[in-house]
Amino acid sequence: MLLAPAAFAQTAFPRTPAGTPDLEGVWTMRTLTPFFRPKGVTAPSVSASEEPAFIANMMGERLSAERFDPGTSEPDGLGLAVVNGEHRTSAVVSPANGQLALTAAGKARLRARPDGYDGPEGRPVNERCIADAGRAPYRVMSGEMYFEIVQTPGFLVIHKEGMDPPRIFSLTGNERPVPGGSWTGASTHRWEGDTFVIETTGFRAEDTNRRISGPGSAGFPIAPATRITEWLIPVSPDVILYRYKVDDPVLYAEPLVVELPLLRSSERLFESACHEGNKSLVNTLQGARKGG
Repeated sequence: MLLAPAAFAQTAFPRTPAGTPDLEGVWTMRTLTPFFRPKGVTAPSVSASEEPAFIANMMGERLSAERFDPGTSEPDGLGLAVVNGEHRTSAVVSPANGQLALTAAGKARLRARPDGYDGPEGRPVNERCIADAGRAPYRVMSGEMYFEIVQTPGFLVIHKEGMDPPRIFSLTGNERPVPGGSWTGASTHRWEGDTFVIETTGFRAEDTNRRISGPGSAGFPIAPATRITEWLIPVSPDVILYRYKVDDPVLYAEPLVVELPLLRSSERLFESACHEGNKSLVNTLQGARKGG
């Protein structure tokens, strides 16, 4: 059973002059917790003493896989995500088994996702430096695990390391509406007590097979009408709980809910300026054909 967002809130979180939680700072979601729960694991969490064996087994399975991305097979994490004192075995907390609960339509859409080396259309957009991790929902990616939140009286800005522009939210209600059918979808936002809530829908039709990654590879389908709700829940001065829900009754028999902690960091963000994915696309495709 999921706790309500308010159950995680603590009054010790710093506040702005307006009285809302002050989320400003650099935050990281570095974690070795897999997106989906590994096969054979039924418990949603392990004890601290069980964590090393869980991680060793999980990493061994990744490295022995037939296909893997070295950047996610050895992710830049220090341990499992700890939420509410629990060392989580998956970022997915609902469905309770840590897996997707898709309808027949959802399974068909996921199978139709481009995933191959036969042509440039099948290569992911992050590989070609077109777009990456700055859209709803945020995900764990090796090398892109840091956020910077800037909060002023008029705006709240979330910038994640990666190729996408920051997300800018007006706190005065004078925000120009974003039309639906865009790459990022159309978002609304609000404070619910101490929790900052973002709701996004209206995704571009051509983008309905986006890949969402945690450590290792994980994917779930979206459609233009899919609704993604994100919660930034202050837990302590150094912890924000990031929760999101993916809801679409056409694609999901049960909504997908993910939880990851954001930990305050003294690190700084670096510019993401890449073009090698475009430059090396020809070599990528040639290598796949020669190796196939």
